[in-house]
Parts: sequence; C-alpha cells; structure tokens
Amino acid sequence: MSDPRRTGDQRLTRADVLAPVFWAIFRATTLEQLGWRYPHGPAAVTVDGSSPVRILVLGDGPAAGCGVRTHDQGVAGFLAREVAEATRRGVHVRVLAEPTASARSTVDRVRGADLSGYDAIVLMLAATDALCLTARRSWQRHMTALVEALSAQTGCLVVTSVGSLDLTPALSPLARRVAGRHARLLNTVTSLVCARSAVPMVSLDAASELTAGTYARWASRIGAVVTRSLSLTTQHP
Repeated sequence: MSDPRRTGDQRLTRADVLAPVFWAIFRATTLEQLGWRYPHGPAAVTVDGSSPVRILVLGDGPAAGCGVRTHDQGVAGFLAREVAEATRRGVHVRVLAEPTASARSTVDRVRGADLSGYDAIVLMLAATDALCLTARRSWQRHMTALVEALSAQTGCLVVTSVGSLDLTPALSPLARRVAGRHARLLNTVTSLVCARSAVPMVSLDAASELTAGTYARWASRIGAVVTRSLSLTTQHP
C-alpha cells in the first residue's frame, strides 16, 4: 500500500511534520484490524425486485464496512434497502472499497475502468486522507479528478463528507484533535469541488463508533439523495 500523502508543498506545516507519524500508525493499525474489523464474504448486497437499480459504493474504511461483520450490516446493505423501499424496485449494490484507500489511490483504481453500467455511484472518501493529513492541494487535485471522471460515467454521482473524527475513541486526544481539524478542512475543499461540478454532497453526522446503527443513519441520508437524483435522471435522460 502506498503512502497517500503528497510531499511537494512549498511550506512546511505542522501537518507536514506529523503526517509520516500518522500514516505509519494508521497503516499498522489497519493491517492489524483487517482480519476482524471488516466484513467477510461477497462485497455486494442485493434486494430482489424488478428493474434493479445498480449502485456502486466506492471509497475507504467506512465504505468497506469497517466495524461490522457483513456488508448487509454496512452502508451497502442499508443503502440497498433504503433505495428499494423508495423506488419500489430491486437494488444491487456493489462495494469497491479498501480500508486504506485514498483519493490518490482511488483515482488510479478507476482510471480506465468502465463504470457506465451503474445507475448511481456513491463516493465515500476522506477518512484515510484525514487520518494521514493529506495536503489540501493534493486532496483538491485528486478529488477534482475523481468527480470529473465519475460524473462522465454516471448520471447520478453522490459524494459524502467524512464523519467527524473528533469522537473516535481509538485515537489519542491529540490525534483526535489534529485529524478532526484536518477532516473539516478536507470536507470544506470537497464541498467546493462538488459545487463546481453540480454534484450533490451528503454531510455525514458524527459517530464515536462505526456500527450498524451508524451506517443505517448515513444510508438514510445517502439513499434520499440517490433516490432524488435517480428520479431527476429518469425524467431528464
């Protein structure tokens, strides 16, 4: 796994100094947790029904289902059920996410990929980049590239914020303050990127733990925007 940070900024900041330390801790912790903190089994959830809506969930740890045993208990499962109930159609949600995915690695991952078969794409990033203190310019550049590339492949792209990291009990008080502040910075940049491309951004509320309950709340917000966007796409193909 490559370090998602950018090292070419002109001015050395506190984030630049702390970033290598945060990245090393994040990488070691994530590797240790892979066997027990992430879902096993198929990275997809299906709700049977006619004319199924095809949704791709793309991103990092929360998109990958951190904290739950199956994707049915993660954002993919709750999103599938939310959209199915709202549209009265079948839904198939595929998860293409990695616990340590960054904006930069995700750009590389989707480059050249054919994602045009999806009716909607949900992009859930920034947890890794916030925890690793990715430079603002690097985040803006790669998020802009992602939003442009994904918008070209689907009529319904939805981008989420990163949930607050200030409450994360696994982090030390200092790490919570620094990562939480950086998460808010990245969210601000993301909102500007989305606004320029007229792409909806869903703000995720704070959570001290990633549980099925957390994912249910988040999926409710995401599902409402996805359903509305799908309706507009259907009316104006």
